[in-house]
Amino acid sequence: MTKRELYEKVYDILDKVTPLKSDCGVLCDKACCKSPDDDAGMYLFPGEEVMYPDVPSWLKIEPSDFTYGNNEPVLIAICSDACQRELRPLACRIFPLTPYMNRNGVLDLRIDPRAVPVCPLARQPVSYPLDEDFVDAVSKAFRLLAKDKEILSFISAVSGLIDEQERLLDLFTPGYNRNRGKKQRGAIRRKRY
Repeated sequence: MTKRELYEKVYDILDKVTPLKSDCGVLCDKACCKSPDDDAGMYLFPGEEVMYPDVPSWLKIEPSDFTYGNNEPVLIAICSDACQRELRPLACRIFPLTPYMNRNGVLDLRIDPRAVPVCPLARQPVSYPLDEDFVDAVSKAFRLLAKDKEILSFISAVSGLIDEQERLLDLFTPGYNRNRGKKQRGAIRRKRY
């Protein structure tokens, strides 16, 4: 299966689901779609750039400083205006979830700690539980994506970033990791990949 075919399948799986049954953008005034910085964006997964053969005017795709695997630079998608929803990158489609690979190589889903500053769903997952259909669709998408070694390498590298973010959150928000509890992390996990 080509990367384009893979991402088309994954986009299709995620096309009709959202983190809440209602519009979660009402809670935060669509904070995840508004960047405070001109160069902030979402990482593209390896090969995902094939989904943008003609980059729309509202989107820039550039190499970032972050690398994975054999020092491959990760591409970042930067929106300059409101996006076309059907063209949004995978990272936007799964937000505020992220795939995470632990040190034993087990892949699961978790709420992305990088989402905490902007997303009430990430800050208060018990108050705003994610829709089960959304979580199931993201899980199904990553069962497909996990078959690609390049994507697994990327997820492993991003997992290191997540570990660092959680250390920083715990340092500057005492008790952060302790207060998250099993309901907030464990409820997201679906299966071993």
